[in-house]
Amino acid sequence: MNETVHTETQVQTPAQFIPACLAIRAMRDSGYKNTAYALAELIDNAQQANASLIEVFCLQKREVVEQRERSRIVEIGVLDDGDGMDATTLRMALQFGNGTRLNDRSGIGRFGMGLPNASISQAARLDVWSWQNGPDNALHTFLDVDEVESGVTEYVPEPEHEPVPSDWRDLSAQLGNSGTLVVWSKIDINRLTWKSARSTLLNTERLIGRIYRRFLLDGSLIIRLVAPDVGGGTSFDKEACFDDPLYLTPAAKVPAPFDQTAMFESVFEDPQEIEFGGKKHIVNMRFSVATKKTIDEAGSADRGQTAYGRHARNNIGVSLLRAGRELVLDAGWCIGYDPRERWWDAEVEFDPALDELFGVTNNKQAATHFSELATTEWEQLAEEGENFLDVVNRLKAEGDPRGWLLVLSDSLKRNLKHLRELIKAQASGGRSTRRKRHQEPDDVTNTVNKGWKDRSKETPIEGEDTPKTKEDFVEIKEDLTQNKKYSDEAADELVSLIKDADLRVVFLEAAFPDSYHLFNVEIKGKVTEVTFNRSHPAFDDIFGTINTVDEDITDLTREEVLSRLMRAVNATKIIFAGWARYEREAGMERARALQKVRFEWGQIAAKFLDPDDNLAL
Repeated sequence: MNETVHTETQVQTPAQFIPACLAIRAMRDSGYKNTAYALAELIDNAQQANASLIEVFCLQKREVVEQRERSRIVEIGVLDDGDGMDATTLRMALQFGNGTRLNDRSGIGRFGMGLPNASISQAARLDVWSWQNGPDNALHTFLDVDEVESGVTEYVPEPEHEPVPSDWRDLSAQLGNSGTLVVWSKIDINRLTWKSARSTLLNTERLIGRIYRRFLLDGSLIIRLVAPDVGGGTSFDKEACFDDPLYLTPAAKVPAPFDQTAMFESVFEDPQEIEFGGKKHIVNMRFSVATKKTIDEAGSADRGQTAYGRHARNNIGVSLLRAGRELVLDAGWCIGYDPRERWWDAEVEFDPALDELFGVTNNKQAATHFSELATTEWEQLAEEGENFLDVVNRLKAEGDPRGWLLVLSDSLKRNLKHLRELIKAQASGGRSTRRKRHQEPDDVTNTVNKGWKDRSKETPIEGEDTPKTKEDFVEIKEDLTQNKKYSDEAADELVSLIKDADLRVVFLEAAFPDSYHLFNVEIKGKVTEVTFNRSHPAFDDIFGTINTVDEDITDLTREEVLSRLMRAVNATKIIFAGWARYEREAGMERARALQKVRFEWGQIAAKFLDPDDNLAL
């Protein structure tokens, strides 16, 4: 007989899929980029509740930190004059993933995560007072992370009548008959991005000025930022100013002179229609580019190093707007860190009905599906034999959001290419031919013109010595302004330079209709124009290595200079490899003629490079 083994009876407790203590601990690390983004969630709630005034308070006190007295935040409060909440709504507002706007696609709310999620990412306790009939009749409830983790509190406490605390009332500029006060306490100083109230509010203003620019600009919303001290006094008190990354409206926070005049100009709008969920939706795309005044104001200096240039650097990217509220300024659409990228801006605006397509995250910090396409070309998604429309239709049939978004991303990329061409054009007349400070030919132009004139003594060109007429200069200017898109000022400077220095050859640049001509040679009387094509792939690698309008070579590190020089050298090798291939494809007889051309061209180039050489040509 087998012996029976008796074991001690164990009492099994119900096993939760997600124990509350572990869940709330994980939610504290929910991925808010910084404290300002967490505060933006509370501002969203207030704006959605029809608030016209939102006040953000960072209460601070002096304390000793590492033997030095510093100001440290002890509590953060956000007070609004919105509609307020009844007991049922207030209780729902503190539940994760719940709320009254879960299916509301009319505004900036919807996800039901903002208030509790944002709050516990920065503090261990959240108190909320909300009222609809005066602050004395407010309802109060709270969320305490420590109590949830310890099991003391499992449910959102039933809201109780409790007047808004007098300390917070006294700080408010205008306490409404209805409204809500959210207070973060038991602050975890290591979770705050900035430790002092002033730093927190300055950085918050930079962000919310851009996120809520539409509401701040039209006056429908005022956001006040205050840093009161425990015991009395205030070290910071100001209203947030709008910050438009398209720079189409002068703003007080943009450095002079663009606090009084627009720094950018609108280039075009490109609305795109998307049919999704049985309805048609318009996605508006707007584009702007820096005005010529940004160059003129910099004078002989690099405009990127001006105060307004540094301001523009902080707004690089494509601004993605949802219901008028910015989700993200996405730099993924930019070309690395090219300093010229700061001089264009783009805005893509869609309504919340397209959240699933764009991949909007519940903390409203990103649109993942759309951002992915910044580095994805449609060819990467294509199956064998598919063209662009085939890919779009197949992805739509599969329910892949990229099927709808590919058309948008393709249009956006084409428009950004156009903006970059416009910015290159702004450098016309500022690169090569002349020195900025003295309006005289640069060294290369001087060298080439000396070699050109010396060559003319031995091998004259018919008509080269014919004096230039007034009509010749008019023709040159018309060509510069009308065909090569130089400004009147730059064209006048070049014409004067040709006259004063008796130039025979000048270097120009323009955007050709095609991207295959590397350069063009044009005869204007006794003047020969060598025009480089900005549309050719080699242009940026060689002539754009140093962008004389947008950066100063003296600001580059040794490693950056060497890297750019190698880029130019490598591009030059590739160009000559292209010529070598051309000779090989030309056939035996034509190749001999090309070899002769190559030799004679090389002779002239050698003389230009070393004009004092005694070698007879």
